[in-house]
Amino acid sequence: MTKNLLSRWVIFCLGLLMVLGLVGAPVLAEAAVDQLATASDLRHQAFQALRAGEFDRTNTLLARAAELNPDSATRQMANWAMQFENRRQEFASQRREQFEKAVADVRLLLDNGHPDFALESVARAYLLADDKDAFRAEKWVDDLIQREIVAARDYEARENWVRALWVYSALGSIEPANPQWKHLLKQTTRRIRMLALYAPDYLEGVQDHETAERDEVTRLLKPTTQPVDSTQPTADGQNDPTSLASQGKEQEDDTFRIDWRESLKDIKIRMLEDALHDTYQNYWRDVTYRDLLLGGLRDLEIFASTRGLETTFPLLGNESDRQTFVAGLQQLIDQLQSSTTDDAASVARVLGELEGLNARTLKLDEPVLVSEFADGAFGTLDPFSSIIWPTDLEEFQKTTQGEFSGVGIQIQTGEDGSLKVVSPLEDSPAYRAGIKAGDIITHIDGRSARGITLNQAVKTITGRSGTIVVLTIRSADNTSKDYSIVRQTIKMASVKGWQHLPGGGWDYFIDPQNRISYVRVTNFTKTTADDLAAAFKEMKAQHAQGVIMDLRYNPGGLLQSATEVVDRFINSGTIVSTRADRSTPNPPTIASAHEEGDELDLPVVVLVNQYSASASEIVSGALKDHKRALVIGERTFGKGSVQMLFPLSSRRAYLKLTTSHYYLPGGESIHRDENSQRWGVDPDVTIEMTPEQMRVAIEARQELDILRDADQSAADQSAAPTTRPDAVNLPVEDQAATRKDPLQSDPQLSAALLYLRLSVTEEAAYGGSDLARR
Repeated sequence: MTKNLLSRWVIFCLGLLMVLGLVGAPVLAEAAVDQLATASDLRHQAFQALRAGEFDRTNTLLARAAELNPDSATRQMANWAMQFENRRQEFASQRREQFEKAVADVRLLLDNGHPDFALESVARAYLLADDKDAFRAEKWVDDLIQREIVAARDYEARENWVRALWVYSALGSIEPANPQWKHLLKQTTRRIRMLALYAPDYLEGVQDHETAERDEVTRLLKPTTQPVDSTQPTADGQNDPTSLASQGKEQEDDTFRIDWRESLKDIKIRMLEDALHDTYQNYWRDVTYRDLLLGGLRDLEIFASTRGLETTFPLLGNESDRQTFVAGLQQLIDQLQSSTTDDAASVARVLGELEGLNARTLKLDEPVLVSEFADGAFGTLDPFSSIIWPTDLEEFQKTTQGEFSGVGIQIQTGEDGSLKVVSPLEDSPAYRAGIKAGDIITHIDGRSARGITLNQAVKTITGRSGTIVVLTIRSADNTSKDYSIVRQTIKMASVKGWQHLPGGGWDYFIDPQNRISYVRVTNFTKTTADDLAAAFKEMKAQHAQGVIMDLRYNPGGLLQSATEVVDRFINSGTIVSTRADRSTPNPPTIASAHEEGDELDLPVVVLVNQYSASASEIVSGALKDHKRALVIGERTFGKGSVQMLFPLSSRRAYLKLTTSHYYLPGGESIHRDENSQRWGVDPDVTIEMTPEQMRVAIEARQELDILRDADQSAADQSAAPTTRPDAVNLPVEDQAATRKDPLQSDPQLSAALLYLRLSVTEEAAYGGSDLARR
């Protein structure tokens, strides 16, 4: 007999005895009180399990509590927990299916002679594996990795940098803590960048075979993918001859032609000298002139040994001149390594001897010599320190003004040299077109974007409002499509609600019945704190009982904005501090909360993921440390460095230099260095999402973000893939029937809603909640 049945039997017997007059009512009342106390204890244990991410145990405990105390509140809590557990099992099943598909792809690719691409599938399977260490230790995985390591060395020996880059990129994903792959990937990427800048025709020839094999692999993995028939319309309704995605490399201007002379215009060696001195004095950690100079000289060694550059710099094809130049670089390296002094005089000496060596041998233009040396010198620092050269200055200033004309995407260069979409900006042309985080921009106006610099990409994609740019996008499923996008002035609204209301404004309530609200902060601008305060005021006026604040895909923004946001949640203590690891001219700073803070005074759950960076990490980390919010999701990006601008050569160029790091109230640094084992903000509850789940969730999110006209016809409303007009007043599960429901594809959001539902119900029904204030 189970404990619950036994309890019910005892209560029945006590009731019978009371009726017979053999026992008094107080005895029965006392038993009932004990039973209620047990149900309360079970709910308390359920909250503890929930905070530990033990969702199956939460479900079990609440089910038992509902059996002991079957009132409406406890039954509802148990029902929510059961719904989430069922959904969580579906999410887990999806993950296993995607893992098994990746492993099957490995077998298929190996059987058909594509081991490099098989390694890419191993990397995908590794990221989906429940036990990553166990998967990496499997013999067949290790055997393939060892073979591919040998293959990568062979590619380097044959100077097939594109193929070597593929392998090192996959190895870096499988063994993220191995610094060897990061180092080799950096060197390989540097060579491809040089070829893309100075010898794009040569690089195009190298890529031809690789592109053909990738197309063959795509057809193999997706048998339904057919070669494009030029007589049939493409997916976007255009015929093949006008489709940039299908033109391949047959157009004469297919390769992105970067005029390196224009790109490097007005670069002077004096700028480099100033930047080296500023770095020595202001960088966040100790740095020597020796290391900076060695980095620059070694980069020039890579330059001189990269086959293909002789097509632009003929003297590199003269073996005597090239060897003399390389020997001179080695002599300077030996002198630096054996020197016992490290002072400013060494900069003038080394750069002077370098200029003389160049004049006697390769006769490179000054901008080429200086820019390549600088790439190597500042490549020894963190990824966020670099020189903003004269031709890049205008574009850099655009990005700091908060308003520009373009398509509205944030981009970065991947470790493999590709141009990657970090995130489309909210309400931007790119966002409305369906471009997503993780997409690869392969072409811009029909020209290859492989190896393009970030500043060149920004210059090309942005432009006068009303003009059109065509981006060719390769999605996660390896399909490509052309997007013709009209540029417009981008003014970002950084605070969003659950769904757009017809005609404008936001509905903030993800769960109207339980008054649980949702707000998404897309980045931190000078108006974010005030906009968020206005949203909170509106929520409280509508009797909000809890708030989900979504910081996923938030790349950061202004430090002051982040501290102002945190200040609205807490009323004492440190928010964030900054300091260098050594004594510099830049003193430490501390931002503290004000007593009039905590305007919201409601339970809060914060969502983060691996794309939450910088200012969003400050907000989530501070709220977690102050136990003001529960943080759910995945470990954040780890961008916790502070950059300052130092003018060079009468402000014709600038050094962007990391001078300090952010530290959370608990003293932790969120920054990820090259060999870091810990970084970012670890959530209280970790819930991973697969790339496919992220894609589907983003699509569902986009439907809710569509702004529709207030006077839209009933027919148009019914045809629109969003909630029906009365769906806002329905339970959130019923809303799912009228549209794509993010909760069906987003385990992180579902968990946040479960937390707040249980918290709010516990508070309302029983007068106290473990989650209201952690």
